[in-house]
Amino acid sequence: MMNRRQFLGGAGAITLVLAGGSVWRSTEQGVFQRARGDAYTPWHDWRESDGTPLALVKAGILAANPHNTQPWAFRVTEDRIALYADRSRHLGSFDPYRREMYLGLGCVLENMMQAAGPNGYSVSLTVVPGELKLVQPSDGMALVAELKLDPAQVAPSTLHEAIERRHTQRGPYRNVQLEATQRSGLLAQVEDERIGIRLFEEREERERFGSVVVRATRAIIDDHVMVADSERWFRHSRRDIDEYRDGPTLDTAGLSPAMTALAKMLPRPDAETNHRYWLNATEKVQVPSAPALGLILVDDLYDIEQTLAAGRTWQRMHLWATTQGLAMQPLNQPVERVDREAEQGAEPVARRDLENLLPGERRRPTFAFRVGVATSTGWPSPRRRVADTLIADDITASGGGMA
Repeated sequence: MMNRRQFLGGAGAITLVLAGGSVWRSTEQGVFQRARGDAYTPWHDWRESDGTPLALVKAGILAANPHNTQPWAFRVTEDRIALYADRSRHLGSFDPYRREMYLGLGCVLENMMQAAGPNGYSVSLTVVPGELKLVQPSDGMALVAELKLDPAQVAPSTLHEAIERRHTQRGPYRNVQLEATQRSGLLAQVEDERIGIRLFEEREERERFGSVVVRATRAIIDDHVMVADSERWFRHSRRDIDEYRDGPTLDTAGLSPAMTALAKMLPRPDAETNHRYWLNATEKVQVPSAPALGLILVDDLYDIEQTLAAGRTWQRMHLWATTQGLAMQPLNQPVERVDREAEQGAEPVARRDLENLLPGERRRPTFAFRVGVATSTGWPSPRRRVADTLIADDITASGGGMA
């Protein structure tokens, strides 16, 4: 989900002065170690609790989510898992209706559903219905869904096996068109009749789509409130990554190894400069290199059940794409601008732009993305410890069993 992607593109006139402090900064910033350390442990130990409810939670926290805010909490017993929205972990003006938050929570649900069979459970899912409304930022938890677990025969799942390999890939994609089986496989991940997918593969329609994404990105970086709300989640230093274990990082920005190392050596740019790098990457790399762009559509943009279903669809698509060697990345800027313009009561520029991409379509876009074959490896983002996401003391994260 998710995403202010602090992408440093175009080295331009950057010059490094190798002074006495450079070795210290290399170590401090983890220049020569990409996506390593305790903040990445959840990607490696998620199978240690197999056969317990905690195994589903460990799979859940590896799901896609907006800007890596990880807006989830869980209450776990022997036969139930309750998923809560942690409303303190919101994106402010980027997500005034918490639509993206609930998309990310849908991704969590899908990972847990995929983990049920391999861990010997059948699952009954109940979601809390409602409407996403414009609200002020607030702390506290809101119940989202409950999974009732019953013992069942172990049922392997290829999507479950892909959970630890699924990462957002923000670098360039190869100039290779989707195969018919890849296209049909992506479309087959829709399991809710209220959810639709539209792929844009012809050059002209991709260019129209791309111009909408770039225009929305420019509108975001011209909105100082959105920039500030985005920037507060970016983790530039190794120290911040270890402390917060969330947010976008340089390792996941889609840079080459050399540019990643260079960016870590340099001081953190100011917020506006950082976001102009992001615009440059969007316009010069991400949009033009994608062989296919896409939209996930819903009947009602702010219906909670449909938003969760759309998030589940994205997660399932991304897991399936991972099994096929395909890369995916959200390009949600146009829909984020739809929410922001609605919050401000401003002219609905982004909404009209999206409608013009879909003449005659009654459903509305809630998620935009690109898909293709990446030119480099995708890297994991940091994750909070399971213990830090559990409500009360129903279960312990250490030892992998029931308390």
